[in-house]
Amino acid sequence: MLGDPSEVGWFMKRMSVLFLVLSLAIISSAEHQQNTVSSHSRPKGPRPCPGYDVMDPFSLNVRYSRGPRAGECMNLYDYRPAHLLSPEEAQQYAEKAKLPPPRPGEVWVANIWHKGKFWVVRIPDLAVEDVMLQIERFDPNIPIIDFINKRRWFAAHAQIRFKLKKGKEAVFIPQKLDDEGGSIKLSDLVISSEAVRPRGEAFGPLKGNADHYGLAKRVLSLEEAVDVSVRKLKHQIAQYPININVRADQVDQKRQDYLLSALKRSDRDWTSYHQGKPVYYNTQERNCLSEAIDIFDEVTDYPRVSKSQERAPETRPRHLLPALSARDLMPPYLYPTLNQEYGYPNY
Repeated sequence: MLGDPSEVGWFMKRMSVLFLVLSLAIISSAEHQQNTVSSHSRPKGPRPCPGYDVMDPFSLNVRYSRGPRAGECMNLYDYRPAHLLSPEEAQQYAEKAKLPPPRPGEVWVANIWHKGKFWVVRIPDLAVEDVMLQIERFDPNIPIIDFINKRRWFAAHAQIRFKLKKGKEAVFIPQKLDDEGGSIKLSDLVISSEAVRPRGEAFGPLKGNADHYGLAKRVLSLEEAVDVSVRKLKHQIAQYPININVRADQVDQKRQDYLLSALKRSDRDWTSYHQGKPVYYNTQERNCLSEAIDIFDEVTDYPRVSKSQERAPETRPRHLLPALSARDLMPPYLYPTLNQEYGYPNY
């Protein structure tokens, strides 16, 4: 017990100093923790664009780099190029779907749109049974323009359909890492080059010449194309078979090569976007029509079409079929429309 007043005073002074030191230490520690938490939670750079998902390894977070929308987010949520998987990425999804390891010749590709989400798809070797050009005709919904369009046919969309053999259907695996849904099999893929624009914004041809739109060589299921273009929009989709001009024993490989050409072209765009270098649509030089023909030009040398003619883009619907005929890709017959194939009227 401290009874001497001098000792009590000395003790109180020491306690006051100790209390002050402890208080400063506690305050300093609290400030350090607060700063640490803030530094981790504070976003680095611009906020991610809508649709970017850390659970989707192949989602994209890209802004326009030029033009009137420079700095704005691109809508790459549902319009996105495809990505060819590396062997390691393919193995990861094979394990996710409890499938055998990837086999030689198989194609594994991500960002395939079906039923409102993206899938990773496994395509067997030599799986393509048929290749066809699809032309989706539509009117711009302007009475006078619609009247002219029915006679001159300047408003249309072109895409390529790949029909797969029975027993070699594509296996669709949910793409998001936290999606535990099961895999499914489908027998048709569609390659469609689209103008990437904000949701709900109508396409404008003049804007297409002024860097308003990105370009996505997207891949989707045929069911998706039927649901949107035929059932909802009530468009007619004509189907033109593609002639395969090789020996009989090379036909399967040629058809597969056309599919690989389409997927590789799409993957090049995905890589460019992934590196922060957007790919731009251009109504007069790089649109759905020119991109469709380029799929064939990248694989085939034509006896009656020069390289300079190949490089000249066919960007108007009325030029498309003559261009395919000049390349000997058009056989002398026509398939039923997609509408007829699925039991819908030819609107």
